[in-house]
Amino acid sequence: MPTPRRLTCQTCRSEEPHEPLTPKERDWLQGQLGNRVPDNYYKCVNNRPDGKVCLNLRTHSAEKHFRLTKRLPDDLE
Repeated sequence: MPTPRRLTCQTCRSEEPHEPLTPKERDWLQGQLGNRVPDNYYKCVNNRPDGKVCLNLRTHSAEKHFRLTKRLPDDLE
C-alpha cells in the first residue's frame, strides 16, 4: 500500500501533501476511467483558500497524468 508523501500539485502549483486513494475513491475513479485503477494514484490534501481540500488527482510518477485536470468530488467522503 502506498504511503502519504509530498508531491507537486498541478492545481496548487507547488509541492503539497498527497495521500493514496481510499477504496471508495478508487472505485469512483475506476468508474470514471472505465478500467482498473492501480495503487499509484494520489490525491492532493492541501487546504485551498476557499476552505475546501484540493483533491486533485495524479500518479506517483506524473504530475499531469490526465489531459485535463481531474479531481475527486467534494462529497465523495
